[in-house]
Amino acid sequence: MMKSTLSLTRGIASFLLLLPRPLALGIVAVVIGFVAFGAFGAFRVYSYTQNDPTFCRSCHTMEKAWDRWATSEHSKVNCHSCHEASPVASFEQVVKYAVNQPDDVSKHALVNDEACKTCHESGNGKWKQIADTAGHQVHVEDQNLNCLKCHSVTLHRFAPPEKICLACHGDQTVKTTAMAERYCLDCHNFLRENSPLRPQRQDCLKCHEAQTQKEVHWPTTAPMQFQCAQCHQPHKAETSPVATCQSCHTEQQTKGKHAVSAHTTTSCSTCHKPHEWKVTQRETCTTCHQNKVEHNAPATCNTCHSFRQ
Repeated sequence: MMKSTLSLTRGIASFLLLLPRPLALGIVAVVIGFVAFGAFGAFRVYSYTQNDPTFCRSCHTMEKAWDRWATSEHSKVNCHSCHEASPVASFEQVVKYAVNQPDDVSKHALVNDEACKTCHESGNGKWKQIADTAGHQVHVEDQNLNCLKCHSVTLHRFAPPEKICLACHGDQTVKTTAMAERYCLDCHNFLRENSPLRPQRQDCLKCHEAQTQKEVHWPTTAPMQFQCAQCHQPHKAETSPVATCQSCHTEQQTKGKHAVSAHTTTSCSTCHKPHEWKVTQRETCTTCHQNKVEHNAPATCNTCHSFRQ
């Protein structure tokens, strides 16, 4: 093949040398022009089919996909930046639509995880970076879930719908009535970096400190400084405050004034103000023991009445 091409090239060169110089140069210029024009045309066709989203829109079935893409977070991203297909598969798709004129869009040029990572694990601040975030560490790195499992479950809509978590975590519905309508990501901070996905105290306080009716007072001297979830577990059936406290304080009701029958049937939070817990005011006791309002005032009741022994 190479010898034939070389022979043809020598033959053409010999023929041109026999012609008058101006004519030979003219022929060479025309040939170069045709080659350049053909190359330019081929480049334009390639660029249009690979880099111009309007090529995808030229199929009548793509109008819905186009409209949703044009109003999405990815409206400035070229189709082929996400949707990849081999040249053969692309050509077959074009022939199929040109010949059959289908009314529905069939699956083609699927999006793989690497296409997502090109932007979202690139370090480019233009895009949300997810490599070190709590939710993606659990679901992508640890469980190897495909990005589209949660994102783009509907055409060109990339924000996960509120109920998408229940597709896998159907047994984790919120049992606490007041929180039943909360979105999973309101508590589970998916995009927080270098952190566990389970809610931290700051996630809880973000809402509860903003609600005046459920304002949380948590003094720096409060005895319990652990995570809220150690007592509050909204995914489990609601339990009484007594049962929640006694899961740790197993012997309290057998000692001192805790063992008094009137106290054993009373909710812990009747006397112990949630999140403060230490009883420091006489009024806590005299609310029930009203006949003792003036008794040994102003000393606090636990000066004489021990609840520990």
